[in-house]
Amino acid sequence: MTTTTITAKSTSTPMIIRNMHPHTSLSSTVKRVHHNRLRSGTTFQFRLQLASDIQQPDASPSNNQHPNGSDAIQQETSIDLLNEVDVRHGTKTQLIYDPAKERYIDSQTYASSKYKYKSLTSTIRQKGYQTISNAFLPEGVTPSYYKFIQWRIIQRYISAIVHVFGTQSLLMGLGIQSKSAANALGLSAALNWVLKDALGKIVRMLWASKMGRKFDPDAKRWRYRSSLLFALGNGLEVMTYVFPSLFLVLATMANSFKQMSMLTSSATRNALYNSFRDGSKENIGDITAKGEAQIAIVDLFGIISGVLLSRAIGTSVQAVLSVWITLQFFEVTCVYKQLRAVVFRMLNFERLWLVTNHFLDEVLDSESTMNGKDLRRSISEIIIPTPDIMAKSERIFLPPNHLARRAISFGSFGRAKLAPDELSELMEIFAKEKFLLVVGKDVKNNRRTKTARKRANGAKQLNSSELLALAEQMKQEAMENCHIVLHAEANNADIVKSTLALAVLRRKLSDSVPSIDELQRLDNCQGDAIDEMINTYSSRRCRDVMDLIRLSREQGDQLFGTFLKVLSIRQWATPARFMFGRVSMRAEWPIRGSGSKNVK
Repeated sequence: MTTTTITAKSTSTPMIIRNMHPHTSLSSTVKRVHHNRLRSGTTFQFRLQLASDIQQPDASPSNNQHPNGSDAIQQETSIDLLNEVDVRHGTKTQLIYDPAKERYIDSQTYASSKYKYKSLTSTIRQKGYQTISNAFLPEGVTPSYYKFIQWRIIQRYISAIVHVFGTQSLLMGLGIQSKSAANALGLSAALNWVLKDALGKIVRMLWASKMGRKFDPDAKRWRYRSSLLFALGNGLEVMTYVFPSLFLVLATMANSFKQMSMLTSSATRNALYNSFRDGSKENIGDITAKGEAQIAIVDLFGIISGVLLSRAIGTSVQAVLSVWITLQFFEVTCVYKQLRAVVFRMLNFERLWLVTNHFLDEVLDSESTMNGKDLRRSISEIIIPTPDIMAKSERIFLPPNHLARRAISFGSFGRAKLAPDELSELMEIFAKEKFLLVVGKDVKNNRRTKTARKRANGAKQLNSSELLALAEQMKQEAMENCHIVLHAEANNADIVKSTLALAVLRRKLSDSVPSIDELQRLDNCQGDAIDEMINTYSSRRCRDVMDLIRLSREQGDQLFGTFLKVLSIRQWATPARFMFGRVSMRAEWPIRGSGSKNVK
């Protein structure tokens, strides 16, 4: 006779099983107890312990004990911890053994034997959620995707309503225009419609050939611009109802703007969708397909709502214009909100410039930029904007900051004055790099830039606010009058390194500008001392600041490795996946050694 104590996790009272034959399977006994507990509607996790006064039989198989001994007991007790996990929908359900069916079933199904109504409603709710999720939500996306589609659904719904009013205005404009020629109504309407579509396609083709390479590195801004173009096209369609005699002109312009908008929107879509991938799988096709499914169902409801709203307000010009203006405002606002939810982990040049400046703010001060001292800090202490923070602050409607534009930061040898001796010294400084830094005013491109100048002759002395404005203007001009020349073989890592060196050089040039006190002393002097000083700093070229260029290259080289590590820690993609766009104007010169290596 043996006694086995079985304690349940949910009760403090042990259950004693007596008169159990030594050769009786302990696991079968546990199953019977488990069966009885299941009938009472309560699940238990069991801990088995043999009484201390029981003599355990020999562990050999000859004693008819389970050949696996205690392993079998452990296996029997661990099966009560089984869970069924739905990775796709992120749900977890406990599994319970049902002796009547001799299989494991989920806890909700098991509870249905006592709560039929509750189980039915819960099942319907769960199945409905899974069906909708399978049809409209992709797998493997970041949390920002769900905020994006919330605004996108609202935007598409409003857009479908606006489309109804635009189409209605076009048809009414055709009808009004053709009243004087009723016999030719069908031919005139068909001809005008075909002409406006044909001319719109031509504009679409020209737009694609001209702007195609600009979409990928600046997907957010161009997607928002496309929404403005589409809004303008909708407005011109409504205007055909107000000015029916100008139908062909207005309709053609409207269709052209819409074609440009649709091309831009489709060209930037993949860049936006790629930002939602969580990296667990290659699912860009799933994201795109589910996006089209969302659009289809929302557009359907939007068209129905547009037809009902159109019938409700009638054909009054004032009513149509009022509704269009209101809806168009909300649509453009929704586009802005959905783009604000997009988080890019790949750097374009604008983001790279902002991150670089934050990095230098953390590791350098004004004194170190002048003497070339490298003030290193612990990498974990260097704070730069993360992709999530950048998404909340980066510009969507306005163009990039002047110094953050590629056209300002990159150029050619012929952009500034550069003598052969200066070029030779630059090649010596950047002997192992695939880029050069050139200092000098842009004499190749006629850009409208503010040049620091004192007020006209005969004017009184400058006051403190004017001196402050003059100093800031000189600093801005000093930072603008330098650029990067890329080698033809330069890669993304070289672009990052050159941008870091350029940022250091711009700081050095800015700090070398006279202070407000120095400007005040010059302004108090007789003659044109301050004007001569301004001309001197405005006309600086490479030979005048060669020491600053050398220090910038050395300091950029020292900080480059740290910068890449900080980018990785702050969850930015490696330079191999950056979206810099095409820097087409490059140069070739002999390189003594290998520059920046490919970063993967």
